[in-house]
Amino acid sequence: MSMPELKDAKDALEDLSAKDEAREIARLREKARLDMDSIMANAKKEGRAEGRAEGEAKGRAEGEAKGRAEQSLLLLKKLLSDAATSAFSNAHLAELTGLTEAEIATERTTNSK
Repeated sequence: MSMPELKDAKDALEDLSAKDEAREIARLREKARLDMDSIMANAKKEGRAEGRAEGEAKGRAEGEAKGRAEQSLLLLKKLLSDAATSAFSNAHLAELTGLTEAEIATERTTNSK
């Protein structure tokens, strides 16, 4: 082979190698982009699940607290409507119901009207 033919062959080989490297770089960039998209989608999914769980727990706790308060108020109304227990002090009724003395005083005022 002559020198120009060797140079042409060498140039062709370098050109193919450069194209292979460029393709590999492009492939790796695309893989990195897809990996990042997947990571972000998974993070969003996990974030939504955590938020939903926190919201459900908060809602459940609020509902339970409201239910307990309603039960305590219902108990107080029954105690105030009964002649044997209506004379109990606000402090004693607070102890029995879990309500504050102020809440009991308000209910006594409301019931006496």
